[in-house]
Amino acid sequence: LPIRADYVGKNLPTALTERISVKLEEVDGVDEVVIED
Repeated sequence: LPIRADYVGKNLPTALTERISVKLEEVDGVDEVVIED
């Protein structure tokens, strides 16, 4: 069984000017990924 660190579940192209914010329930109280301009 290969283990890969580069697994992608969903690939969304983004612009260089966009910022990606990742929040985890254990740390932030919510699971979410937000793409902001």
